[in-house]
Amino acid sequence: MMNKKASLVLIIAALSFSSFNAMAAGECAAQVMSKLASNSTYKQLNKQLAPKVANLTTLLRAVKDQPTYAALLSAVKSTAGTSRLVITLADGTVVADTGKSANNNYATFAAKAVNENHNSRVAIMLAQTHECGVGVETKYSSSDKSNEKYVAIRLGPYLESAGTARLSMK
Repeated sequence: MMNKKASLVLIIAALSFSSFNAMAAGECAAQVMSKLASNSTYKQLNKQLAPKVANLTTLLRAVKDQPTYAALLSAVKSTAGTSRLVITLADGTVVADTGKSANNNYATFAAKAVNENHNSRVAIMLAQTHECGVGVETKYSSSDKSNEKYVAIRLGPYLESAGTARLSMK
């Protein structure tokens, strides 16, 4: 009798969790899509970044030495254009940052010194934690007194991510 109750509780919990995740993914996607559609800067950043996600994911997963890092960095620079592109691991470790060009090499990445950990950056956190895999954010920079807009896209499937690509524009 106890095993049947325990099984029933587990089934109900699993169904509740999957229903919650499906609802959260739908809400996330609707909110993000609304922002991407209604804000021209977000729309432009997404249009620039989204087509490159598969290639960036493949290159990020392959990084193991300077030559593989250089291949990723080349794709990062070409994707960024005049915008800033940051690539992180799933834990927020910065792999490449076009805003920190002197730090972009395999040794600096291996030492976790390209830039500070970005796991608390809103757009990156949203891309990693929401099933839809996209995060948007506008943040005021006190150093240059301007707003910067960010679009972050998870590199890989939910819960199996290689990292995040975050593109920004002032």
